[in-house]
Amino acid sequence: MKKLFIAFSLLALSVGQVAAQTDSIPTEAPEVPAPAPAWKFSGVSGLNLAQTSLTNWAAGGENSVAWNLYLNASANYKKGDWSWDNALITDFGKTFTTSNKWLKSVDKLNFSTKIGRNISKHWSISALGDFLTQFARGYDSDTNPNIPGNKDKYISTLLAPGYLTLAIGADYKPNEDFSLLLSPITGKMTFVLDNRLSAAGAFGVKPGKKTLAEVGALAVANYKRKLAENINLVTKLTLFTPYNEDFGNIDVNWDMMIAFKINKFLTTTLTTNLVYDDDIKTVDAAGNQRGAKVQFREVLGLGLAYSF
Repeated sequence: MKKLFIAFSLLALSVGQVAAQTDSIPTEAPEVPAPAPAWKFSGVSGLNLAQTSLTNWAAGGENSVAWNLYLNASANYKKGDWSWDNALITDFGKTFTTSNKWLKSVDKLNFSTKIGRNISKHWSISALGDFLTQFARGYDSDTNPNIPGNKDKYISTLLAPGYLTLAIGADYKPNEDFSLLLSPITGKMTFVLDNRLSAAGAFGVKPGKKTLAEVGALAVANYKRKLAENINLVTKLTLFTPYNEDFGNIDVNWDMMIAFKINKFLTTTLTTNLVYDDDIKTVDAAGNQRGAKVQFREVLGLGLAYSF
């Protein structure tokens, strides 16, 4: 009986030691979700093509070929209370007809950057820089640069005009798709760095001058949305009014692009651009200066595209 008691005591002691060792083994830590990446990249780029061929066409017309290459991209950073949004919009294209040969049809280069620090859930104090110009010379509809003597009759070119906007203000951003910057302190610089256009006083600069500086108020709205599984919308609206005798005359620049993805390789894009600049006056047929007019451009194309 004594031996049996000793055996049970040794067994109990062994079980206790094993239990103690088991309790000392660290348990597996719960899984922690990976932090969201600080940088987010998105955009769409592609090449649109169009072609018209006429043979013995009684109604008249010309054979034509058109193309445009575009890129609409964004790179946005978010970490803690700080954010940094960058956007690049480029578009360039030409059209060929048997009479006019190659002529520029679309031309745009726009880069913007905005850095901000949150002061509440949806509001931040932000600083904006925006640069807008074009790549190549542009001509009016009545001037064919391929005709001898017309090549130097261009009405715009690289950095003529060019626009640089610097602003500080409050930025409202309720989600990743929409933002609205309101700036009461904005500097807008218009560049006309071409000697001939500068001498003519083009784009609001005084004849012979190459820059026009204005201080005013600015509002910039950016919106992007996936409307459907294969439809993406990107739009940007910029409104500016100077603090001078023209206060209340609002300069408008509104860009919009809708991309309809047909399949893995083909996409239809609709691009529009509406511009109203109070500094760009018009001239009637008699040569009399008139007020500014609304400018509008629309391009519908089918071609190869890549979204990211």
